[in-house]
Amino acid sequence: MSRLFLALILISSLWAQTPGNVFEKAPPGVEDALRDRISKFYQAHVDKKFRQADQYVAEDSKDTFFAANKPACLAFSIDKIIYSENFTKAKVTVLCKQRVMAPGFPAMPMDVPLPDTWKVENGQWYWYLDLSAGRETPFGHWKPAPEATPEGAVDPRAALANAPTVETLVKSVQADKQMVQLNAKEYSTDQVLIANKMPGVIKLSLEGAVPKGLALLVKLDRTEIKAGEQATVAFRFQPGDQAPPKQLQVGVRVQPTNQLIPIEVEFQ
Repeated sequence: MSRLFLALILISSLWAQTPGNVFEKAPPGVEDALRDRISKFYQAHVDKKFRQADQYVAEDSKDTFFAANKPACLAFSIDKIIYSENFTKAKVTVLCKQRVMAPGFPAMPMDVPLPDTWKVENGQWYWYLDLSAGRETPFGHWKPAPEATPEGAVDPRAALANAPTVETLVKSVQADKQMVQLNAKEYSTDQVLIANKMPGVIKLSLEGAVPKGLALLVKLDRTEIKAGEQATVAFRFQPGDQAPPKQLQVGVRVQPTNQLIPIEVEFQ
C-alpha cells in the first residue's frame, strides 16, 4: 500500500494560498521579465550556485540572503504571482521540490511552497526581504530586530537565525500515536489525539477516503486548535457485509504549515 508522507513548510512569510495558479493581469512584458528572473534565481539554487543567484538579489537584502539557509531544491515551478504598487512589487509562490524528513518515515521528494517578495530596481526585478514589516509564521507574528542604537547594533541576521526550524515545526504539532487498532469482527473504537504546541491557532482537516460500503467512521471533534489545546480524531467501526481490509490509512492536514500527519488503521 502506498503511504502518505508528512510534508510541512517553513516559510519566510505566509499569505493566503488558493488552489491552482492565480495571476493578476500585468502589462505586456512585465510578467515575462519577472518569471525569467525568478527562474534564473531558483535554477541557481537547483544547481547550488548561490553566487550566481546573488545577481538577482536586491542590494539591501544581500547580507540577509547570504546568512539565511538556502532551500535545497531538486526542481521548481512558479505557482502564483500577486502584484502591488503599480506592478513594481510582487509576492511570488514557488513550488520547490525538496526531500522532506520526518521521524519514522523515509525521505520523499515533496513540492514545498516558498513565498518570496520581488521588487523592481533600475528596471530589473530583484528578490528582497522586507525586514521592516515583520512576518506571519505558524509561531505568530515575527518582528524583526530593532534598528541599531548607541548602546549596540543588532544584526538582523541573528534574528533570522532564531526563526523556527523545520525540526521545530515537526515537533510542534504531533499525534500521540500513528496507528489505531480496530476489531474486524466486533464493534470497536479507537482515537488519536493531536496536540498544538505552537503559540498560534492551527486548523485541521481530514484527508483520505474510506472504502465505499465499509462501516468505518472517522471524525474530528474540532477543526481549530488554540495554543496548548488538542483535538481528537475518533475511529468507530461496525462490522457489516463488507469485510475490512487488513490496513488502510487516513491523514490529518495541518494549516498553516501544510503538515500532513498520517494515521494507519489496522483491523485485527
